Amino acid sequence: MIVTVSLFFIVIILLLYLESRKPEGYPPGPKWWPILGSAMEVARIRKDAGYLFKTCSILSEKYGSVIGLKIGSDRIVILNDYNSVCSMLTNPDCEGRPTSIMYKERTWGKRRGLILVDGKSWIEQRRFVLRHLRNFGYGRNSMAAIIEEEALKLVEHFEKLLREEYHDINDNINRTSSVSNNHDISINNDDEIYELKNNITENKSKIFQYNVNDKYNIDKEINNENNFHDKLNIKLNDNKSNNTFTSRQMIISMHDAFGVTVLNTLWRMMTGKRFNTGDETLMYLQKIFTKLFYEIDMIGAPFSHFPLLRFIAPKLSGYQFFIETHQQLWSFLYKELENHKDTFNPDAPRDFMDVYLSVLKSKECSKTFSESQLLAICMDLFIAGSETTSKTLSFCFLYLILFPNVQKKAHEEIDRVIGDGRFPTLADRTRMTYLNAIVLESLRMFMGRNLNIPHRALKDTYIMDHRIPKDTMIIVNFNELLMNKSWSDPEEFRPERFIDKNGRISVQDQYFPFSIGRHRCMGETLARSNLFIVITTLLQKFTFSVVPGEQKPSTLDFHDGVTAAPKPFKVLVTAKT
Repeated sequence: MIVTVSLFFIVIILLLYLESRKPEGYPPGPKWWPILGSAMEVARIRKDAGYLFKTCSILSEKYGSVIGLKIGSDRIVILNDYNSVCSMLTNPDCEGRPTSIMYKERTWGKRRGLILVDGKSWIEQRRFVLRHLRNFGYGRNSMAAIIEEEALKLVEHFEKLLREEYHDINDNINRTSSVSNNHDISINNDDEIYELKNNITENKSKIFQYNVNDKYNIDKEINNENNFHDKLNIKLNDNKSNNTFTSRQMIISMHDAFGVTVLNTLWRMMTGKRFNTGDETLMYLQKIFTKLFYEIDMIGAPFSHFPLLRFIAPKLSGYQFFIETHQQLWSFLYKELENHKDTFNPDAPRDFMDVYLSVLKSKECSKTFSESQLLAICMDLFIAGSETTSKTLSFCFLYLILFPNVQKKAHEEIDRVIGDGRFPTLADRTRMTYLNAIVLESLRMFMGRNLNIPHRALKDTYIMDHRIPKDTMIIVNFNELLMNKSWSDPEEFRPERFIDKNGRISVQDQYFPFSIGRHRCMGETLARSNLFIVITTLLQKFTFSVVPGEQKPSTLDFHDGVTAAPKPFKVLVTAKT
C-alpha cells in the first residue's frame, strides 16, 4: 500500500515537473508553474495595465515580439510585430482554430459554425455561405440598397425622436420665469427626464424626454455595474445659442445606437427579416452578449484554461453565465429555424436559411451540413455581424465629437459632393476621399485595441525561428500594428494620415484590420460599406458634439473583453438646417 501511494505521488510530481517545462525552441516568456503556467504573471501585469492588449505589449518589451505563454492547459503564443504576424497569417500550418472547451460549448459540445472551425468543415461551409449570400445580395447592388435603406431608417428614428420626444426648452424657460441663470438643467439617475432645477416651484417642468436604452428596450439591470449616469449639470449660459437649446437638438446615448441598423443589413439576407428598433428580444440578446464579451476575452476564460472549474466553480469561472447566455440565443435562433421549416417552399427560396434547408433535404448533402451547423452559422453571423461594426461606429462618433475639426471637414465634403437634395449611396464612395479616410481611421482606433480571433498550429511549425508545437493557440496583438510608434501620433484621430500628397487614399503595409491570408474576414465588404453609409448619412443630417457642461468622454478608458468598446457616453445631436 505504501509503495503504491509513493509511486502515485512520484508520478504526479513528475507530471507536474514535465508540465512546467517549456518545449525546446518555444518563444521566450514568463516562467511556467505547475498547473497554472504563466497565468499569475499575466494576471498581475493585466491588473496594472488594465487591458489585455497592453499586457501583451508590456510582455513584448521584456521578451521580444514573439511571446510564449502557458495559461492553465493552453499554450499561447502572442505576436507583436509586422514580420511575425505576416509569417503566421500566411503559413498554412497556422490555419487552425482553437479546440478548447469554450469553443465547443458555445455550439452544443462540438465546434460548429464559420468563425471558430477549420479543415473541411470550414472550407465547405464558408464557400457555401459566400456563394448563396451573394445570391441574396451580398457584395452586389441589392446589398447596397439594403445598407442605404437601413441607414435611412436610423435617420428616421433620430428625426422621430427630435420631433416627438422633444419639448421646446424655450417654452419652459418662458413659463418658468423664476428660474435664474444660475439654475441648472440636470438629468435624473434613470436617464429619462431632463429638468430645470427650480427651488421655488413644487412641480419641476419637463424639458424633454429621451432615453435611447428605453427606446431600444434594453434591460437596464445588465448595465448596473457600469452605471455612468452621473447627474449632468448643463448650465443654461453654457449653451451657445443665446442660452437656449434649439427645438432641433437632443442628448442621446451614442455607444449603443447602431446594433439594430448593422445587424439588419445582414439578417435580411440570412432570414429575409429585419428588426424594428424597439424589438425587445433582439436588444436584450445583444445586451447580454455585450456583457458576456466583457467577461471573457480572445484567449479564453477561466473555465476554458482550467476545464475542471466548470464542475468545481461554474459560476465563479464564468461557465454558467457563458452557457446560459448562449442558450438564450440558441432558443431565439431555433424559433426562427422552426418558422422557416413550417413555411418552407423548395421551389421558392426566400433567403439563405431556405437555401440551406434545401441542401439538408437533398440526397447529396455533405456530412458537414446539419441543422445544428445552420444554427451555428446564424449565431456566428448574428454576433459578428453586429458586434464589431457597431463598436467601430461607436468609436468613430466618440472621436468625431472630440475632434470637431474632423467632423467639419466631413460636413464640407458631404455638402460639396452630395448636397442635401438626396441621401448618400455607395456609389458616392469613390468621390469622397475624406469620408473613406474617416472609415479607415475608425477601424484603426477599434482594431488597434484588440487581438485577433485565435489561430491554432495544425502541426509543429516555426514562426520567426521559434518552434510552435502542434495545437498551440496563436494570437495577433493588433495594437502593435495599428497604434505603435510608426504612426507618430497613434492616439490622435487624424484621417489625413490615409491621404497622400495627391489627395488619394494610401495605407501602410501593416494596416490590415480585417486580417490577411485565408482567414481574412469574410464580412469585410459588408462592414466597410456599412461604416461608410451610416457615417455619411448621419453626418449629412446631423452635427454631433460634446454635451455642454458635461465632462468630455475619454478615449483612454474603455471596456476590455473579446473586443474593445467605448464606455457609455452621450452626445448632443443637432439637426442640420
